[in-house]
Amino acid sequence: MTTGVPTPSQRTSRLARGATGALALALLLLACAIWLDRPLSLWLNVNVPPALDKAFDRIGNLGDAGLYVAVGLICYIWALNGLARGWSCPFKSGFDRMARGSLLLLATMTVGGIITWLLKRLVSRARPEALLDHGIYGLGQVFAGKPYDSFPSSHTLAAFAVASVIAILSPRWRWPVMTLAVLVAASRVINRDHFLSDVCVGALIAICCAVLLAPRILDTRYHWPLRAPWRWWKAS
Repeated sequence: MTTGVPTPSQRTSRLARGATGALALALLLLACAIWLDRPLSLWLNVNVPPALDKAFDRIGNLGDAGLYVAVGLICYIWALNGLARGWSCPFKSGFDRMARGSLLLLATMTVGGIITWLLKRLVSRARPEALLDHGIYGLGQVFAGKPYDSFPSSHTLAAFAVASVIAILSPRWRWPVMTLAVLVAASRVINRDHFLSDVCVGALIAICCAVLLAPRILDTRYHWPLRAPWRWWKAS
């Protein structure tokens, strides 16, 4: 009879697979940074026509985090009030699902944003503009500030955070929202705001945060997401 609880050997196997995957991904991103990022940005700078550049600049605006955070906060406050006051929810999912989903978005954006902010300051990678305008490619001093804040892409993080949360909450929408997120990531590279590896890591951070946070927030056994933030730590 299986209990669903992994055995020590299964845990070890999963950790080994995870470590192997993480190492392979790190090597792939390193190879991208060494051999692909620079020539790709130089090629795009010469070959992207102004009309395409302008179109992708507008697409890149979809990666602005402010609007998503505002919508998430409004939905969370609305859902908490609806639950507390016994309102009728206009959505089939109900206020419970709305509260959990909006909180997952806010948590993903917050945790991912903190990680991204720290990496930007610690890695201090020069943006493509430094390469194109001054021939500078590489890393600056820690906490150097602009233009040494290319890695990773925060616009890509925001786009993939929203897409990942929607994909988790409503899997049938996963391909449309992920396609939009990929377009936002592509815009950051095509507009020479970021290198390819910058957007790859931004997307990876968002997806990992959403996947790791979802069980703790969406599982109905946990009631803390349905309480006001100052009561999250109160025993159920």
